[in-house]
Amino acid sequence: MSKFNINYFFEKDFKVSRPIEVENISEAIQDAKDQEGLIEFTSEDNVFYKFNTKDIKLITITQA
Repeated sequence: MSKFNINYFFEKDFKVSRPIEVENISEAIQDAKDQEGLIEFTSEDNVFYKFNTKDIKLITITQA
């Protein structure tokens, strides 16, 4: 398994990163594509996030 961060960019330089573990970058891309509507997760530092995908301006994926 490899670790990746899916980075969600919003207005005014605000970014949220969601860590995931998948086999490869293709699975990370598919995970990002599968997310529609509300996204909810708790980060590695125990911060809970909940936001709507319609508010996202850009998504990037980086290897952690």
